[in-house]
Amino acid sequence: MQSKIHFSTKAKTLLNLREVISCASIAPIEFFSVKDWGQGKEKCLTSVISTLGEGPYIVRSSSHREDSLKQSNAGAFTSVLNVTKQNLEFAIKEVISSYGEPSNADEVLVQPMLEDVNFSGVAFSHDPNTCSPYRVINWSEGSDTSSITGGKQGEIWQQAASGCKSTPPKIKKVIQLIEELLVLFGGQAVDLEFASTGNGTQERLWLLQARPLIMANKPETDEKQVERLKQIEEKIQQGLKPHPFLMGKRTVWGIMPDWNPAEIIGVRPKPLALSLYRDLITDSIWAYQRHNYGYRNLRSFPLMSHFLGLPYIDVRVSFNSFVPDDLDTKLANRLVDYYIERLLSKPNLHDKVEFEIVFSCYTLDLKDRLKKLEHANFSEAETDHLSDSLRSLTNQIVDNKDGIWLKDQERLKTLKERRDSLLDSNANPVERVYWLIEDCKRYGTLPFAGLARAGFVAVQMLNSLVTVGAITGVEKVII
Repeated sequence: MQSKIHFSTKAKTLLNLREVISCASIAPIEFFSVKDWGQGKEKCLTSVISTLGEGPYIVRSSSHREDSLKQSNAGAFTSVLNVTKQNLEFAIKEVISSYGEPSNADEVLVQPMLEDVNFSGVAFSHDPNTCSPYRVINWSEGSDTSSITGGKQGEIWQQAASGCKSTPPKIKKVIQLIEELLVLFGGQAVDLEFASTGNGTQERLWLLQARPLIMANKPETDEKQVERLKQIEEKIQQGLKPHPFLMGKRTVWGIMPDWNPAEIIGVRPKPLALSLYRDLITDSIWAYQRHNYGYRNLRSFPLMSHFLGLPYIDVRVSFNSFVPDDLDTKLANRLVDYYIERLLSKPNLHDKVEFEIVFSCYTLDLKDRLKKLEHANFSEAETDHLSDSLRSLTNQIVDNKDGIWLKDQERLKTLKERRDSLLDSNANPVERVYWLIEDCKRYGTLPFAGLARAGFVAVQMLNSLVTVGAITGVEKVII
């Protein structure tokens, strides 16, 4: 893409854009160098007043040490707002003073203050964190044009370079401005400041500043982004359909509902961390454990999907795995749909699904808790059936003599024995890695998942003891 203009100092860039830009206005400009000021400040003051009128003005920095292709220095130097004609000289000296030891070529930019500002902010042609071509706009309502640049939190809108279907009307002009600047600067990523004045048909968008957006990596093209997003869209569409071997009409995805990848490997894990987590737990081990403990068999279903490296839990698969294995299929279907709809209605419960949404074990207050299902048109026979299944399942988990958790506790001892034996052997490094991973799954993460399941059951049982008045909240903590 051939550029029509090039980035320069703040003042010169705005001056060059003023001649060609169509999607926004640029206020009248007067600027001079530090050298010009030193040789004739009266001439500089006279020129400002004759060009810009009686004020008020905004006096801004325009140093060669900011807005370069390698370094931004945004906010490093002073800008003075609402400057009167009488205070103009003082404001200019304040800006020059902020340069420390200024170069003679450093500049001071003066423009008239905008009136009747209704919102203002900053915008980026690319996400500064990921370097992807997402248009990012951060703005605040009101007349303070420095609120966002000063670090105050405002509204944020982000959309893909090709996305425009749901852009808020007030932001559309900013998006158009970004696109025009990308063309004018030959595709160079851009960071800009803007303000909007007036209302309705009198509304007008102003470009306050445009500078190169400094990024750590070369961004992917808009076309590549479209291709990636299409892959994600197709994957999501597939998940919104019924599956012949799963209960529930559709799925949703979350980063915390089950096995919590957000906390364990992070929302943007390294490829190795993602691969290990899948192999050690979420591809199959998690399902083996659930089935071993009396829940529905999900052994061929990975719990965690990833969207181009971002991990998400497949909530339909998770909710299926909390259904007792002996539960009637029709009732299981209705339960999973109920769980998903409840999560969609209260997404803030995404990290509390086992305590607030699903019924995964028997508790002393289960009869009262199941009344939620009665309000959702489940029959008394259906809730009784679920209660009986959960009681049977819970008993086989927690039994002090034959409980499944006791076998898992023994497996952990085997893990240490086999690890010591392997490390003392003459096995080559590749063979060691293979067996360490295999043993970690069989004697490590599998029993760990089982003991964690028993722990969840224990916590819910303690909570129910408090609910029915058998113990106090203080006694629960002591236990």
